[in-house]
Amino acid sequence: MRRTIIATLLVLHGLGHSAAGVWAMSLGPTWAVVPLWLIAEVGFIAAGLGLAGVPGLRGSWQPIAFFAGVSSVALLASFGSLALAVGLVVDVLLLVFATAVAERSAELETAPPNGSRRRGAVAAATVAWAFLAWLALVIVVRPWHMSWGVNEAQRAMSLPGDELVLEAHYRMDHAVTVHAPADSVWPWLAQIGQDRGGFYSYDQLERLIGDDVRNADRIHPEWQEREVGDLVRATQPGYLGGRFGDSLGWRIAQLEPGRALVLENWGAFVVLPVDEHTSRLHIRTRGAGTPSLRGVALGPVSLLVFEPAHFIMERRMLLGIRDRAERRVQRVGFSPPPA
Repeated sequence: MRRTIIATLLVLHGLGHSAAGVWAMSLGPTWAVVPLWLIAEVGFIAAGLGLAGVPGLRGSWQPIAFFAGVSSVALLASFGSLALAVGLVVDVLLLVFATAVAERSAELETAPPNGSRRRGAVAAATVAWAFLAWLALVIVVRPWHMSWGVNEAQRAMSLPGDELVLEAHYRMDHAVTVHAPADSVWPWLAQIGQDRGGFYSYDQLERLIGDDVRNADRIHPEWQEREVGDLVRATQPGYLGGRFGDSLGWRIAQLEPGRALVLENWGAFVVLPVDEHTSRLHIRTRGAGTPSLRGVALGPVSLLVFEPAHFIMERRMLLGIRDRAERRVQRVGFSPPPA
């Protein structure tokens, strides 16, 4: 029983590093934060799974836990905050208790399991190793997909909407170059929304979850008018029986027609002219990212599910707008330069 409790605590403590790693990424260099974050989070979870008896980990969970603890201390001490200081205490206590439990408890049962137990153990081990692999991959590729399509200068430049969150510890920047002038890109952006032109992403996937989104392939003049305070609908009214209300979406916080559309709880959509025939479409999401118990609890879901899914859909949205704008320019007689 004590092994199970400590193993569970090790796994939960590892998952708690999702929020800590996101915070640290806003303060430290990628080359330093990512390895420490990777070893700490994956290490604690692997140690907990090993203590629980997962094959391939149970014989080495103690050194894994030790290295995870050292990395966690280095991560939190170097790039943490006062709110995360409790994590340092938990690191030490968990390692002490885990070692004590291991020394006082009998070794894990070594009797060969019967057929059904063997199959169950193989299935559990497969799931455990697949989860660790996904977690490691997500942490390693996160710096890339959180700044897809932008360089350091573009990430550092000021954009409309930045003043709404003066100190942002959570940042996401995605952008694409469009071989079409800015005034050919804006109309597609102006008509986004479930009840208008859709989101130019994978609308088949959106309809699979009951969201009646249909991507437009032409500019609709009747959908071009926008005002601050308007709702950009994410779903149709009555979605999922109205459990989440009839106004799921994002309110327009700022509007610069022809240039910028800033949505509450999503971010700034900005069209930037490059030259007479080229523009950039940049989407920036900013959040305070202040450490909190809620953030720690939801951090693993955000890291493992929301952020990858959001990147896939938003990237497709950017490419969808780019392709539509370029096709329309080509139809009226201007051929954009090759990429």
